[in-house]
Amino acid sequence: MKLRFNKEEFLYNMSLVSRAAVNKSTMNILECILITADDRGIKLTANNLDMAIETEYFIADVHEEGKAAIEGRFLNDVIRSAPSSDIYMETDDKFITTIKSGKYEIKVPGRNPEVFPALPEVAEDIPYIFKGEKFREMIRKTIFAVASENIKPVLTGEYIEINEDDLNMVGIDGYRIACANSSILKGNGDEFSVIVPGNSMNEISRLITDEEELSLFFTDTHMLVKFKSCVMLTNLIEGEYLKYKQFFTDDFKTRVTLKKDEMLSCLDRVLLISKDAKKSPVKIVISDGFIELSSISETLGSMYEKIDCDVSGDELTIGFNPRYLQDIFKNIDGEEVNLMFNSPLSPCVIDGGNEEYKYLILPLRL
Repeated sequence: MKLRFNKEEFLYNMSLVSRAAVNKSTMNILECILITADDRGIKLTANNLDMAIETEYFIADVHEEGKAAIEGRFLNDVIRSAPSSDIYMETDDKFITTIKSGKYEIKVPGRNPEVFPALPEVAEDIPYIFKGEKFREMIRKTIFAVASENIKPVLTGEYIEINEDDLNMVGIDGYRIACANSSILKGNGDEFSVIVPGNSMNEISRLITDEEELSLFFTDTHMLVKFKSCVMLTNLIEGEYLKYKQFFTDDFKTRVTLKKDEMLSCLDRVLLISKDAKKSPVKIVISDGFIELSSISETLGSMYEKIDCDVSGDELTIGFNPRYLQDIFKNIDGEEVNLMFNSPLSPCVIDGGNEEYKYLILPLRL
């Protein structure tokens, strides 16, 4: 393989695929970036077996077609340190890659590119098309509720449910539920659902650029996402997701409407006391025209604060993990937030006054 390319363009594409590269692995090939050069230019690929990212072809002067597999972090450092924007690369039959830039030359050992894991085939027939910014917003407003511990594998992923022209995105960790809903720009009317690993959804969010439309394709085991500059392929999580809709109800005995920023600031102060949020829950007393928030810690003392708000229905005393509440208030839109209750031991439903986003949080015993 012999080619010449622009340093900045190569580094930009490296920044895309490096999200799927492994830093340390017993399979050394997974630490590599695959470089493919042919008459279309060059493309880069990284694959950690759970998720793969491949760039579109970008411009290069290819003198001899071929492939090279080079350890990703080292390759990035070598290219970044090159003194000139014009870089020449050549790979021999022993997988040694020579990189030249100006008067600088370095020889880099590589791996056999033929053992680099191929990407699974996903038919790109009928895409589901979404606005990139909206899809990223939906991830941001639900991903925090995805379980980080692998107690129940299906809860470590985000649930994507497509119903004709709508998409629901759901995160659940066993203590709270975050739901987002949006319309699809284009689909085929099918109804189905998949569970996408939370790590993959985070990377999708980071790869989205402004004013971009995403094309999604699905198989029984994979989801492929097409961006402007690359494609991403991720495994799906097998299993049956929780029937989350049954936990939401429209019948409430107590409803509170308050200013989001006031509540969020108050929760910040609660967490000064509740360092261990599970052992020191925030106690919320709901009365006519206001709520009282308080917390007690054996080592850090106690706090109390009152917030004016609109209250309808029964008075109530209830406890929550304050950090879980804070996560919801950080991600919910609108100046005012609604909290709906039934009893001290029943879930609380929270929304920002629209049907696109809603949340549910379980209480703690006081």
